[in-house]
Order: sequence, then structure tokens, then C-alpha cells
Amino acid sequence: MSYQVSIDVKTGTDIFVALALVAYSAIVTLVYLQIRKPVFHQVAYALEVFLVLIRSMMHQMEIRKTNWRAYQDMQQLFWLGVGAFGGAFALWNIDNIFCTGLRAMRNVVPAVIGPFFQLHAYWHIGTALGCYVSIVYQQYLRLVKLGRVDEYRLRWVALVIPYLDKDVKQKASD
Repeated sequence: MSYQVSIDVKTGTDIFVALALVAYSAIVTLVYLQIRKPVFHQVAYALEVFLVLIRSMMHQMEIRKTNWRAYQDMQQLFWLGVGAFGGAFALWNIDNIFCTGLRAMRNVVPAVIGPFFQLHAYWHIGTALGCYVSIVYQQYLRLVKLGRVDEYRLRWVALVIPYLDKDVKQKASD
């Protein structure tokens, strides 16, 4: 079975985006190594995530016109990603600002409560979830662009971990 692919991306865009990301990463790394200011790193990271979110919103507005179910699913993924990245970013900043106090609190509270004050760890969990959701979002977007999204369903594990599953009706007919 073959599918005709019609993607509305200008020729050369992929190379430009790849080169821009490499250049951005290199510049941020070089500047950070020189100035060693965590706030610079935080702002650079937030800017990169913000630009990805804006591009995702542009795709959603395009898809909203043609496939309402796909749009709604992508909205769920989008807002979960925003919440994961936004929450992680907030915890990262709280940890950076109040690091000394949080460390002191971990030393006086019972050991079972100490992990709740490890905000930097929650930053990693939130960012990992945000990255995972972004990957599922991109997979979903690709299925929409290929015209195959109706063959799949967005499913959830524990209400917060999304995945794409081949539609049961489609499985039976394959």
C-alpha cells in the first residue's frame, strides 16, 4: 500500500532549521562558557521552548480547518507539554533562587519528606515529560500530514502519558 505524501514545507526549510538549531546551541554554549550566568542559560532554554510552542500552535491552526478530532487531540498534547515544560521551568527557577533554604529544609525534615524539596529533580521529570509529549505531538502531526491520522488513536497511561495506538477497527481490517 502506498501513500502520496503532500507536505506544505518549502524546499530547504529542513536544512535551514537544522543549521539554525545547531548554530543557536553552539552560540548559547559558547556564551555560557564565557559568562557562566545560569539566568542566561535559563532564558536561552525558555526562548527555544517558546519558539517550538509557537510553531506547534501554527500547525494546530492549520489542522483545525480540516480535522477537528486531530485538532482536539493535538490541543491536549500541546497543553500537557506546556504544563510540563512550564511547571518544570518554574520549579527550576524556584530551586535556583531558594537552593540554600531548600537544602537546609531537607536536613531538618524527616527523610521521607526530603524528596519533596528536591525541586531540581522535578525539573528533570517535567522536562522529560515535556520532551516525550513533544515527540508524540510530532508523530501525530506527521500522521495528519500523511493523511493517516484516522488509522490511529491517541491513548493515555495514567492520564498523563500519551501514546499513539493503531485503531482497533483498522487492526481488524489489516
